[in-house]
Amino acid sequence: MLQTLASCEVYAQPQVSASIKPLQMIALAITEGVSEPTLIIGAGQDPHHPALKPSERQKLADADLVLWVGPSLETAFTQLLDRNSSAVITAYDLIVEAGLATTDSNDAHIWLSTENSRVIAQALTAKLVELDVLNQEVYEKNLADFFVALDLLDNDIENLLSDLSNNFFAVYHNAFTYYENQFALQHVASFTNNEEVQPGIRKIMEIREILSAFEVSCLLLEPANNADEIRQLTGREMNMVTIDVLGAAYPLTKIAYTDFMRDMSELIMRCIEE
Repeated sequence: MLQTLASCEVYAQPQVSASIKPLQMIALAITEGVSEPTLIIGAGQDPHHPALKPSERQKLADADLVLWVGPSLETAFTQLLDRNSSAVITAYDLIVEAGLATTDSNDAHIWLSTENSRVIAQALTAKLVELDVLNQEVYEKNLADFFVALDLLDNDIENLLSDLSNNFFAVYHNAFTYYENQFALQHVASFTNNEEVQPGIRKIMEIREILSAFEVSCLLLEPANNADEIRQLTGREMNMVTIDVLGAAYPLTKIAYTDFMRDMSELIMRCIEE
């Protein structure tokens, strides 16, 4: 018996590490029942310039597959990852290769499009099957379930936003382009294309004119924005809704990504509609 045990190889499922929470959500939808993907950039960290803890660097080193957006978001990772490695999945490259519409480099928030998320999930599944053929059926079943969930999600979001295509709204940071492109929305003004660059006086005056001319009543913010300070910039009363595009507060479950996208859509709908 001991000899038999000694001769058996210990089988370990491949470990996936995701750079940010939304990619971890997508990854778990595929690995559910086999393994749990780890998160490298924790809550409260800036993906552009994360101060990685030793434990987070260890997750990166231990991963069999690393899933990240690309240099336009996790800038610091360019020194830590070999983009040409078969163990690295660069999500932005997948979107380009799939022929899906991409925005300019100012908006790296590709996970806010369910079309992009399908491409990411499919590529991850293919990689996992290569590494772990014993669980091929689980991965492929999870992928099929995820696609069904995304179809339902798309239908729900389209119904939520169906009457809002002609309603005007603004964003503080231009982070919603992929979402807007997919669901036929378009903001009329944004204070900045780069969250690290504050708008100047001329820019603020231009935006005030636009907000007034279009009678814009909704402004989308992110957690790092100070609503009281931004309210002074707008020069008018507005609905301000804060949306965490990184979904930090969501428990890691198989349906976390669809919950995150549906909740975000409801917040946007309420802000624009009121």
